[in-house]
Amino acid sequence: MAIDDINAVDSDARKNLLEEQFTEIENNEMAETPEVVKSERVRDEAGRFATEQAPAETPEVKQEEEPIWKRPPASWKKDYHEAWKTADPRLQEYAWQREEQMRAGVEPLIQKAQFADQMHEVIQPYMNTIRGLGIEPTQAVKALMEADHTLRNSSPDQRMQYFMQLAQSYGINLGNQPMAPVDNTVYSLQNELNKIRGEIGSWKEMQEQQQNQVLLGEINNFASKAEYFEEARPAMIQLLNVGLAQTLDEAYDKAIRLTPELFETVQQQHNAKVQQQRSMEANRAAKAARAAAVSVRSSTPGATTASKAQDRRSLLEEQFGEISSRV
Repeated sequence: MAIDDINAVDSDARKNLLEEQFTEIENNEMAETPEVVKSERVRDEAGRFATEQAPAETPEVKQEEEPIWKRPPASWKKDYHEAWKTADPRLQEYAWQREEQMRAGVEPLIQKAQFADQMHEVIQPYMNTIRGLGIEPTQAVKALMEADHTLRNSSPDQRMQYFMQLAQSYGINLGNQPMAPVDNTVYSLQNELNKIRGEIGSWKEMQEQQQNQVLLGEINNFASKAEYFEEARPAMIQLLNVGLAQTLDEAYDKAIRLTPELFETVQQQHNAKVQQQRSMEANRAAKAARAAAVSVRSSTPGATTASKAQDRRSLLEEQFGEISSRV
């Protein structure tokens, strides 16, 4: 063995010996202190202490997120949030799904309604003119947009021709441009006629709205009294539309007769009422007969009547009088 190898072995031996001595000292110190727990270090195959490994980290337990349908719907008032929390989970999930479906269906309608309100506000000042022309608001808007599109995007010749047509229709003289002569009186009369037509159209629309409100009130009043109004309503509408019924009562009666199931139900109910009425009349007749029989018995001779005597002498005279009358 070479000298360098011997020195290397002696060096390793001395190193291991020193580590053992230090370890023995540490163990003795730890034994003297009861609060400190000894840690045993593992040695490798060569007798050296193995490198200590850090303890494995404890995996974090992730808290499961609450389902979104557990939360009260945003459209619900806070007063009902507590009731939502105590509801059946299946009911919560179903109600939440219905809320989402309603929201998805209503949001586009809200946008359309807002657009319709804006358009109505814009064209409202010109409704008399639109009605005077005998067209619908949608047709008026369409005609204006078509005119704008033609004047913007057509060729120069087409724009000039269309512009001349517009000028002529509005009675505008463009100077040197040839055009048919326009009678201003006739044009003014046409505008005045259109204005009057528009006012009449507005008046008719207002009258129709008032009539509809009155009719709606009559229908609601009739529906509150007619027991099977909802069942008979489809047939009633058809009868009124084709002129087979002139009044709500007539339409209701015919609608019931035209619906076999409904007619049978109404007949059974009517028969039950008739039978009940007959029973009540029979009971009243029996009571009247019993009362008459009692009255006849009380008026027969020999019936005892209440005494009017006030003292003993009068009582005796009444008794002797009754005996005399019987003999």
